[in-house]
Amino acid sequence: MLAHLCAHGECINSLGSFRCHCQAGYTPDATATTCLDVDECSQVPKPCTFLCKNTKGSFLCSCPRGYLLEEDGRTCKDLDECTSRQHNCQFLCVNTVGAFSCRCPPGFTQRHQACFDNDECSAQPGPCGARGHCHNTPGSFRCECHQGFTLDSSGHGCEDVNECDGPHRCQHGCQNQLGGYRCGCPQGFTQHSQWAQCVDENECALSPPTCGSASCRNTLGGFRCVCPSGFDFDQTLGGCQDVDECAGRRGPCSYSCANTPGGFLCGCPQGFFRAGQGHCVFGLGFSPGPQDAPDKEELLSTEACYECKINGLSARDRPRRSAHRDHQVSLATVDSEALLTLGLNLSHLGRAKRILELRPALEGLEGRVRYVIARGNEQGFFRMCHLRGFSSLQLGRRRPRPGTYQLEVVSNVAGPWGVQPEGQPGPRGQALRLKVQFQLL
Repeated sequence: MLAHLCAHGECINSLGSFRCHCQAGYTPDATATTCLDVDECSQVPKPCTFLCKNTKGSFLCSCPRGYLLEEDGRTCKDLDECTSRQHNCQFLCVNTVGAFSCRCPPGFTQRHQACFDNDECSAQPGPCGARGHCHNTPGSFRCECHQGFTLDSSGHGCEDVNECDGPHRCQHGCQNQLGGYRCGCPQGFTQHSQWAQCVDENECALSPPTCGSASCRNTLGGFRCVCPSGFDFDQTLGGCQDVDECAGRRGPCSYSCANTPGGFLCGCPQGFFRAGQGHCVFGLGFSPGPQDAPDKEELLSTEACYECKINGLSARDRPRRSAHRDHQVSLATVDSEALLTLGLNLSHLGRAKRILELRPALEGLEGRVRYVIARGNEQGFFRMCHLRGFSSLQLGRRRPRPGTYQLEVVSNVAGPWGVQPEGQPGPRGQALRLKVQFQLL
C-alpha cells in the first residue's frame, strides 16, 4: 500500500480497489479515495457563537472585544472589565455587555472619560456662609469657621459658640454675643476690644474732657483731676480754682500774707525788705540800688506795697498786701541776686550794733534757719550773732579800717530744704545767697 493514500484518514483495501476512512474534520471526496478538509465555519448552524476560523481538520472560535471564550471553546461570555481591572476609569467603572463605561462621583463633572473637580467654594453665596471660610477639596469642600463659631451638624455650616456655657475668663459675669462673648466689668473698667478681659478705662481720653480745664491723670479704675500748685479742683465749676492760702487760721507767713494766683507772698516787718523767697533783711544805711521797684519812700509805705519781682508777675497782677493783717508790714523787695551796698560810718558802729538783721518770713522756717557768712570775712572783721531765731551781722573783735568790704551771707536750714507741704502751694522757702558791699567811712 502506498503511504500517500488516504492522507488525514485510514486506507481500507477492497477487491481491486480501496477507500478512505477520513479523520474528524475531513470528509471523503466523491470517489472516497481522498480526505478533504471540512469547513466547519460554513456549516449551519455555525459551531461558534461569534467568530469562526477554519483550520485543517478543525476550526477555532474567537470572541470580540469585551468577551471571553468559554471552556467549550465555542461560546463567548461577557468580560467584566470592572472587576478584572481591565479599564481606564479614573473613579467609577460600570460594566456593560461587551464593554464598560466610566462614571464620576459627586463633586466632579464628567467630560468624556475624564472627571474634573467642581469648585464648590466659587459659588455665590458660598456654601459656608458669612461665618466661615470655604476650602475646596477634590470632589467636595470643607468649612473653616471664624473664631467664635463651630461646624453645625451638617458639617457644611457654622453656628455660634456659646462661650458662657464653657470655661471663660470673666470675673464679673458673662454675656454671650454672636461670634464671641462680653464680660461684665466693674466701674472704671471696660472690656478689651479683642481679649475677653476687663481693662482700665481711660477716662482722660473722653470728650468733653472729664476734668475741664484741669489736668486729668488716669488711675486704675478711675481718674484724678490735677491742678497746678496753688489751685484746687472744683467739681461744680469743672476747673481749677485758686487756693487762698492766707485765708486759713494759721497762715503760712510769720508777719503778713498776700494771696496771689496759685500762691502767696509773705511780708516782712516794717523797715525790712523781702529778699529771695521767704527771707526778710534790714540794714543800716541800706541802699538797694536801681531795681524794678518803687522809690524808697514807696518801698517803706505800709498802706500800698506791691510785689516787684516774684514769680514773674506783671505790674497789673502784683497783689496788694492783705488788709486783714498787721499794717506795720511791707511787701517791698530787693533783688537778692544783685550786689547790695551799705554806706556806714565807723564812728557810729559799736560791736553790738546790728549792721544787718535777717529773719525768715515763712512760719515753718522759724527756728530752723541760721544765716552765716560764707565768704569775705577771712580777717574776722565781722561776725554773725543768733538770737531768738533771728540773725544779725555785727562787727567782730578786729575792728576794720575805712574802706570797701564785700561779704556773702547764706542761709542754712536744718532738715529738708525747699519742701512745700501738700496743700500749701506758693513760693517755697529757698536758700538765700546775699552779696553785700560795705562802704565804711
